Amino acid sequence: FRLGLVSVNFLCPEGWLLTPNGVRFSSWEVMKRPTEEDSLKFTVKIQDIAVKRATETKFLGVIIDENLNWNAHITKLSKKLSCSAGIINSIKDNIPAELHKDIYYTLFESHLAYGITVWGGEKNYKIDALFKMQKKCMRILFGDKEAYVDKFKTCARTREFDQQELSAEFYKREHTKPLFNSKSIMNVRNLYVYHCANDIFKILKFRTPISIFELLKFSQRAGKSTLLVTPAPSNEFIYYASLIWNVVRDIIKVHDLNSKELSIKSKLKEQILKIQSEGDPLEWGKMFWNSLDYGIYKV
Repeated sequence: FRLGLVSVNFLCPEGWLLTPNGVRFSSWEVMKRPTEEDSLKFTVKIQDIAVKRATETKFLGVIIDENLNWNAHITKLSKKLSCSAGIINSIKDNIPAELHKDIYYTLFESHLAYGITVWGGEKNYKIDALFKMQKKCMRILFGDKEAYVDKFKTCARTREFDQQELSAEFYKREHTKPLFNSKSIMNVRNLYVYHCANDIFKILKFRTPISIFELLKFSQRAGKSTLLVTPAPSNEFIYYASLIWNVVRDIIKVHDLNSKELSIKSKLKEQILKIQSEGDPLEWGKMFWNSLDYGIYKV
């Protein structure tokens, strides 16, 4: 069929889930679900010139792939963060220590937090690659470099006989939880909670964008004017943001939407960092989001 200058050719009339019957799509014929081989035969032409098939594309800095998941974006973001960590490692010794935190926010977290409310709800095993890069950056900027270098300066001849064979303890890396807590920096999972809560507050307060605001539904319970009705479980922003907001509103006691944004941000960050520091002072807990125990990520 043709529509303006765009010509779309269906080269496999059989095997598609839906096929157009008529130029105006007045009706659809239900058929078999298309196979991967069928989808490769689908072509788009503009002025009889075939458009090259792409498996992914970048839209407003976020990579969207043909499977409509965030694997491609997370993979490329991980590479970008690795590059940023390398740059930070090469320049940090020439910059005063009091500015290292500014370097982290400027060269690392700015990339990590961009669009996080869109892709940050992915499974923990996917986000783990980004968390590892974040911990690497924290060791580079705030870790004990002298102890790390000195450990590998030791000559084997100076070690006692029973210490010649190095154990796993020797290669164990510095714990990062104390670094995060001492510098008041949120890990990637808590960054997701922080940005989701802030975004949903602004959407509820200013009712913009209206297309998202209309997807949210306030509870009709007495005294629960800021409580949201949680939609059906899914991987969408509305579902996770509603869950997070219902937790946050209780923690920072948001009884109405008249609070100022800066006040909400300050209270929220303070509470998230407090919860993040709980538990073992050295080891990170297991990443989780338990919909029955609406707790902030204690990762």
